[in-house]
Amino acid sequence: MKGAFDGLEKSERTQAFFVKIADIPILAILAGMLVTMLIQSSSAAVASIQLLAMSGAFGTDWDVALKVSIPFILGSNIGTTITAQLAAFGANLYARRAAWAHTMFNVIGACICYCLIGSIKTLVCMVSPWELTASTIGGSIAIAHTTIKLFEAVFFLPLTGVLEKIVIRLVPEKSGDLMARPTVLERHLLATPDLAVQQARREIVRMARVAKRAVTRAIEGVSIDDRKKLEAARMMEEVTDNLQYEITSYLAALSEKEISEEMSSELPVLMHTINDLERIGDHAENIVEIAERKIEQKLSFSDIALEEIAELKTEIEKMCDSIIYAMEKNDIVSATSALASENNINKMQIDFRRSHVDRMAKGICSAESGLIFIDLVDNVEKIGDHLTNIAQAVMGGLQWDGAEFKVHETRESDVDEH
Repeated sequence: MKGAFDGLEKSERTQAFFVKIADIPILAILAGMLVTMLIQSSSAAVASIQLLAMSGAFGTDWDVALKVSIPFILGSNIGTTITAQLAAFGANLYARRAAWAHTMFNVIGACICYCLIGSIKTLVCMVSPWELTASTIGGSIAIAHTTIKLFEAVFFLPLTGVLEKIVIRLVPEKSGDLMARPTVLERHLLATPDLAVQQARREIVRMARVAKRAVTRAIEGVSIDDRKKLEAARMMEEVTDNLQYEITSYLAALSEKEISEEMSSELPVLMHTINDLERIGDHAENIVEIAERKIEQKLSFSDIALEEIAELKTEIEKMCDSIIYAMEKNDIVSATSALASENNINKMQIDFRRSHVDRMAKGICSAESGLIFIDLVDNVEKIGDHLTNIAQAVMGGLQWDGAEFKVHETRESDVDEH
C-alpha cells in the first residue's frame, strides 16, 4: 500500500485535490465512506488515509493534514457499516437488527464528531507524545481514530436502551423471523456446567415466550377467523417442538459432565418444564384446528361468547407473563400469582361451559359452534394446568424433590387427551 502512494508528495495536483476536498468536510466524509464501501474494510481505509497523509497528499502543514484526515476517518466509519448490512441481507431478525444497530451507532457518532472536528484535533495533539511531523502524522491519525471510537462508545453506553427501541422500530418482527433453533446454547460451555445451565434456562424462557405467542395467536385466530394468525400459531408450535428437542439434548449432554448434586436435581425439573412448554404448544395447535373447523363450517360465536373468549385470553396471557417472569428472575411471588390466575381460569371453564350450554338451549348458539367453544375453553384450561406445573417447579426451587409429585400428576391428567 505504501508503495502505491509513493510520489504523491511531488504531485501538486493530487495535493490540491485532497486539500480542496478537505475544505468541504462533507465531501471528505463521502470520499472516506465510498472507499470503505468498495474495499469493505475500515482498517484498510484508515491505513490508506495514514499513508496518504504521510506521503504528503494532504500537504506538509501537518496540523492541517491531521484536520483533513478526521473527516475521512468519519466517512470510513460510516462506510464500514455496509459490511454488516451485506452480511445481514437475507439473515434472521437478530442479524438484521444487529446490522442496523451498528449502522446507527456509526452514523450518529460520525454526525456528532463532525461538529467536533476542531476539538478532536486539539485533543489528539494534547495526548500525542510527539510533535506533528511527516513521520508521526500516521500515529496521530491512529490516535484520532481511537479517540472517535472511544467517544462514540462513551456517548452511546447510557443510551443503549434508546438505541434498542429505535432499532426494534426500524426492523419490526415478522412471523417469518422467529428463530426455530436455540440462540444461546453453546456446546463449548458444557465444559463449564454453571454457565451451561444458565444458558439453558435463558433458552427455556425464550421457549416460554414462543409458546405464549402461539397461544395468543391461536385464540385471536379462532375469535376473528384470521388464517394468518392461525398459520403463525402453527409455525410457533413447530418452533416449540424444535426447541424441546434441542434444549433437552443439550441438558442430556450436560448431565454426562461432572456436575454438583444440586444441579443434578435441577436438570430433571428443567426437562419437565420443557415438556410442559411443548404441551402448551400442542394445545395451541389444537386451538388452531378448532378454528379451522369453525371457518370451514362457516360457524360464528355470539357476542357474549366472544367477550368470554377475550376474558379467557386476558387471563391466560397474564398467567403466561407471570410464569415467564418467575422463570427469568426465579421469582416465587410471580409464580404464586400464576397459581391465582389458574384458579380464575378453572372457574371460567366451569362458568363459561354452563353459560354456553344455556345459550345453546335458548337457540342463541348452534350446537356445532357450542362444541367448538367448549373445546377452546377446555384447551385453555389445560394450558393453565401446564403453566401451573412450571409455577410449582419455580416455587420448589427447581429441585426434583419439590417437583416430583406435581410432574406425575400432570402426566396422568394428560392421558384423556390422546
